[in-house]
Amino acid sequence: MAFSPSQKLNDAVGFILHSALLTPYFAWKSTHRRHHIYANNLAKDHNYVPPQREEYASSLMFNSEKLEELTEDVPIVTFLRIILQQVIGFPWYLLTNITASHGSLYRKQSPTFLGNSHFLPTSTLFRPEEAHLILASDIGIGVMAYFLYTTGVSIGFTAVALLYIQPYMWVNHWIVAITYLHHTHPSLPKYAPEAWTFVRGALATVDREFGWVGKHMLHNIIEFHVIHHLFSRIPQYHAEEATKAIMPLLGQAYHADKQRAFLPALWESFTRCQWVEPDEAADPKDREYWYRGGPSPPPESRMRKKGWR
Repeated sequence: MAFSPSQKLNDAVGFILHSALLTPYFAWKSTHRRHHIYANNLAKDHNYVPPQREEYASSLMFNSEKLEELTEDVPIVTFLRIILQQVIGFPWYLLTNITASHGSLYRKQSPTFLGNSHFLPTSTLFRPEEAHLILASDIGIGVMAYFLYTTGVSIGFTAVALLYIQPYMWVNHWIVAITYLHHTHPSLPKYAPEAWTFVRGALATVDREFGWVGKHMLHNIIEFHVIHHLFSRIPQYHAEEATKAIMPLLGQAYHADKQRAFLPALWESFTRCQWVEPDEAADPKDREYWYRGGPSPPPESRMRKKGWR
């Protein structure tokens, strides 16, 4: 409802614009809604759920008790891994539900490549009654793909690559960079199910800064994200006003990192936020899981096999 009070208008505009960007609108709407409900819940969140010590060590084929002995990747490796994440991260997430927790699924994880994807009407991501909406999303993408094909036949596929594919890749870059930095910060925790609450999860996000580009070209989406998690129906053009109103009430519970430039912040989060471990001294009902750094594990091609434990 952040765009319009009318759900039908929201769906119509969302369907058209998302289809134009080759993104399955109703599938994305379903999983994004659940991300808002379970933000930063290690068992149920849909986005950027980090591995724990044993899982991270296993991916590196390293002794979990000696992780502190590892050093970070050399800069060129980190740079190439960031490029990989930025270029294909979003479409790969749509295809495989990568970085999501097992509790984000309605049924047992599928062993097939597309069984947990945003494109399959029978995907484990969706309830049976949502199948027709997922199919509608696929049809919208199919229509757009056909339009791009016929345009390529008409004016040349090189022109389509320059006029559509190149901007499309930039859109994917911004989607991944913005969402990753909102939900990944070395000073912010994740929560186990028994310690998680909606408010704790929402407040474990962070507002970032991207200067005049963020303010005038990206509609403040970078600068005011915490308020979006607390009150997702607030329109983006009221986000700054609402944030300023609620900051005195939240006090130190509100988090913003606006001193660090956007791209250095991306580098910092990528190198210092590889896995999480709990504060063992805390009561289980209040236990927070904190990020730790280390080398990048091999790229993941699908959802992790192990769930929350």
